[in-house]
Amino acid sequence: MSKRKTSLFPLQDSIFERLNNDSAIKAKVTGVFDSVPKNQPCPYIALGEDTVNDWSTKLEFGEEITHTLHVWSEYDGKKEVKEIMSLILEAMTDPLSLDGGFSVEITNLDFMQVLDDPDGISKHGIIRFRFKILQ
Repeated sequence: MSKRKTSLFPLQDSIFERLNNDSAIKAKVTGVFDSVPKNQPCPYIALGEDTVNDWSTKLEFGEEITHTLHVWSEYDGKKEVKEIMSLILEAMTDPLSLDGGFSVEITNLDFMQVLDDPDGISKHGIIRFRFKILQ
């Protein structure tokens, strides 16, 4: 067995590339960001939080990773956030390929929620995916 490493960044990079290169998403949002610029106009997608749990077998190192995406909108109502979340689901349907010798074995939708932000203007969509990845 080779030395253990994490697929956290290769997974984030693959998700970023997938969303950033999806023509339907590009037509709907002002960008996809790991770090959102100050005063970024809405709507946009921000890469969010991760969790990692061991998913190793006797023969292979593995990780179960959740990755959260945040959708921000100032549209009057939740329609825009929900449409963008649907586009994200469509984009994430095809398997991801990762650099660094990792293989995504399973991708599942884990959670979705749409909230009214306390600022009284913004809508906040939260979508989390669960990935099972082998090294």
